[in-house]
Amino acid sequence: MELVDRTPQEMAGEFLANGAPSLWPDLPHLDGMAPDRITALPALPYGDPAFSGRLLREQTDTATTDSSRPPDLVEHQLAWLRSALPTWRAGRVHHPLCGPGNYATALHDHGMTSYVGIDAGPAVVDHARRRFAGQDDVRFLLGDALDPALSAPDGAYDTLLLTYDAANFFAPHTLRPFLRALVERLRGGGTVVLDLRLAEDGIRGFDEGRQVHRRRHGSVFRDGPHLLLSEGFVAAGGALLGHRIIAVGEGTEPREPEVFHSVLHVPTAEQLAGHLRSAGLEVSVIGRPFADSSDPNLARHLVAAHRPTPTPHSPPWRQS
Repeated sequence: MELVDRTPQEMAGEFLANGAPSLWPDLPHLDGMAPDRITALPALPYGDPAFSGRLLREQTDTATTDSSRPPDLVEHQLAWLRSALPTWRAGRVHHPLCGPGNYATALHDHGMTSYVGIDAGPAVVDHARRRFAGQDDVRFLLGDALDPALSAPDGAYDTLLLTYDAANFFAPHTLRPFLRALVERLRGGGTVVLDLRLAEDGIRGFDEGRQVHRRRHGSVFRDGPHLLLSEGFVAAGGALLGHRIIAVGEGTEPREPEVFHSVLHVPTAEQLAGHLRSAGLEVSVIGRPFADSSDPNLARHLVAAHRPTPTPHSPPWRQS
């Protein structure tokens, strides 16, 4: 995409009036885009070192819930889960898309015996490793959560975590085999915990339509002063929520705008239960730990499912 010879303010005005394709004809229109094309849009570059560093800055900011669950809210979630499932103990934990380690800290008070987190962000993993240096029972691996080699690096585990919308990142045709592969290493009686947006949560906190945001001190999308041209869209009857975000610099040095796409796949509670059943799980509890909160980032469900404990087969009956 070529650098557009307009001031940021001119670009923002044209964006609000006409949308991104009027600025960059090579960008497809989002309105009416088929769901399969939306799913194929490039994902956020979590593995990029610069992006990962900016994301870490936001994930470790306890004043915001924009990119992670701060420690006090993690504690609240786990206490809610423990009250709903009094017999649950974390045990050996597997946590794909783990973030900076807030859950590893909190789970020590809920029976955790070991923890393996996986994240694609090099800055995020480096931060978490430093944070837990010397704790042999806590490990962080850098890699893609979909990599089969990372599905259970330490063998069987007792609790699988998919937190902060992680399950929403996967289209149904990807989520189902992903869950099945992970559940193969979940022991009988083990628990899967998902913190995610369901259709029943609505679109509270989701910015639909075109908006311009000024970031004077940087954001996850760019360092330094810049504008974010955001175009939010709802598709497939609410099953897809997405944003196209264009970061436009406001500094003295000209720099090419950057385009990002973020897409969430939003199932109904019934559809999610079907995904879990297809992976060999049974739903144990579903609820909203933050039902009383006014923070739109907390308008999410917590869903726990368990892998049934296999029963020993009785020997075949024989007539004497």
